[in-house]
Amino acid sequence: MTADAGARLQSVLAELRRLPGILGVTIARRDGILIAHSLPKAMDPKKIAAMAAAIVGTSEMAAVEMGLGSFNQSIVDTHVGMMMATGAGEEAILVTMLRNEANMGLIHIGVDRAVESIAAILRPEEVPA
Repeated sequence: MTADAGARLQSVLAELRRLPGILGVTIARRDGILIAHSLPKAMDPKKIAAMAAAIVGTSEMAAVEMGLGSFNQSIVDTHVGMMMATGAGEEAILVTMLRNEANMGLIHIGVDRAVESIAAILRPEEVPA
């Protein structure tokens, strides 16, 4: 990944973090390797990336086995908050850590925009033949 791509990803994360109710955000490869993050110090970005990838992998298999089409998003809902893992192109996932009182409509709009940007930034450049 180029320095420019890294800076553009950090910009996407910073914009998403401005939404009320978001505690932190992470971009990970689908194999669990951390790409970028904007998290509070108390949260371990590598663990979040790995756990989210495992959840997404299981969710993708479940969607296929149940005949529900392709995977979009998984949400882990707890008494403290939520973790939302959303596909961001072929190779990445966006992990959004939320407070329970977050406005989910607003969060979904922001996450959808961020996912499109992340996918475009990480999309491999086509080499002319």
